[in-house]
Amino acid sequence: MSRVKSAALRAPKTTEEATELLAQLAAVCRTIAAHDAQRDEAKQQIDAAADACIVPLAAERDDLFKRLQPWYEGNVADLTGGKRKSIELGGCTIGHRTTPPKLVFEHGKDADGVAALQHFGRTDGLLKIPAPSLVKAAILAELANGPANDDAIPLELLGFAPKQSEEFFIEPIAAGVGPATIA
Repeated sequence: MSRVKSAALRAPKTTEEATELLAQLAAVCRTIAAHDAQRDEAKQQIDAAADACIVPLAAERDDLFKRLQPWYEGNVADLTGGKRKSIELGGCTIGHRTTPPKLVFEHGKDADGVAALQHFGRTDGLLKIPAPSLVKAAILAELANGPANDDAIPLELLGFAPKQSEEFFIEPIAAGVGPATIA
């Protein structure tokens, strides 16, 4: 294997040569800063132009969403035949969906949940260490499947529970367009 040698760098030998190189370095840095400033200004102009177009459209989208929700709620049985939670209509999927489960601790905040798990010796895999915090995915999994150890106090008795809700949504079917969900 052969080595690739880099060219030898010529270091300045005098203060005058170093001063020239420093002046050259300062000029390059100023040019870089000027280009960065131009880039930032161009980004701001692009963002402002996009915002000028998007803000009124987003307000119109939100208004349409708010107008369609009561219509859908009043006609859902006829539209879905009572067999589905959503339908495709007018280039959109409209309906209800169940949100992903969220962990709630009925007796306070997460710190209180940490204290409860520590007090009852339920820390294995349910708490992050060194600064104890809840491993919410593990707790939700245990709530769904039950404890791995039959002797363990069920998390439900400690006050943990999954929380899910139904939300109304409208999602354009066109590729690359995200759903509209207004809380």
